[in-house]
Amino acid sequence: MVRVDFMKTFREVAKERSLNKAAKNLGLSVSTVSFQISSLEDFYGAKLIRRGASGVEITEEGKIVLKSIETVLSAIEEAKRLISNVKGEKVVIASGVVGLNVVHVIQTFLKSKYPNLEVRLELRGAHDCVEGILDGKYDFAIAGDIKEEYRTDQRLFIQEIGKDQLVLIVSPEHPLAKKRVAKLEDLKKEPLIMLGEEYGITTSTKKALEASGISFSELNVVHVEDYYSKLHAVSNGLGVAITSHLAVCRVCGLGLVKVVPVVDLKSERKIYFVSSKIAMEKEKIREYAQLISLKSRQIFEELTATCKCFGSI
Repeated sequence: MVRVDFMKTFREVAKERSLNKAAKNLGLSVSTVSFQISSLEDFYGAKLIRRGASGVEITEEGKIVLKSIETVLSAIEEAKRLISNVKGEKVVIASGVVGLNVVHVIQTFLKSKYPNLEVRLELRGAHDCVEGILDGKYDFAIAGDIKEEYRTDQRLFIQEIGKDQLVLIVSPEHPLAKKRVAKLEDLKKEPLIMLGEEYGITTSTKKALEASGISFSELNVVHVEDYYSKLHAVSNGLGVAITSHLAVCRVCGLGLVKVVPVVDLKSERKIYFVSSKIAMEKEKIREYAQLISLKSRQIFEELTATCKCFGSI
């Protein structure tokens, strides 16, 4: 029988590509980490890692074992969280940038319908949200982009709940603010403010630019840590940014930024509701999920119809 802590150790080694770093992260000695990996190799009858001067390399057999271990650990954490929820009603909803104007309304809506339900929100990058579902951290997530590897993941329940557009935002004083539309060539002349790879808006932007014939190497990309830093940089004239129209519409209404559609950018993207299939086996979770997805659809449709920033598109 394989011990769960040994599985977690191997996962950490695979993540860090280093026995020393994994040992430090787990609070173990390097010899203990080495022993646990050797025990797993004995169990599976295969070499899982190769040690080299540049660090640890995961073998092909190790990659197969790692995928299996991640599934097992995810199921364990999911079961623990579901058992915890049986004892006291509590749900955690995570959202990427696209859901900024939605999740607080959903939180209030659920609390009004279920007064004893504790509803906690987590605002993260879309990819962190989906990974949090798999790790058992979150019950539900709203995401504007999902990695290809997760679209076919049998552990996930994924449902389309709306459509979004990628738009250019500039400061109200920027020359582009006076234009009705912008073109991709305009992006090459300005610092482009972007978030990290954990954000769905970043991967959506990359996909849209590549599909529209623009290489990242042609752009002057400036990275910032979070969405609010991105808005601050743009509103202060430090650069321009591509972002979610649904997320930025209320900020636009305050006059902090100006929304400018990019006519030759393949800008449409989908919005997803995500949960785990194990969680959806629970009747109460299915009930919450149905309400959240329906309410989200309604809010996204209302934002699209009423947001003043959509007037120019």
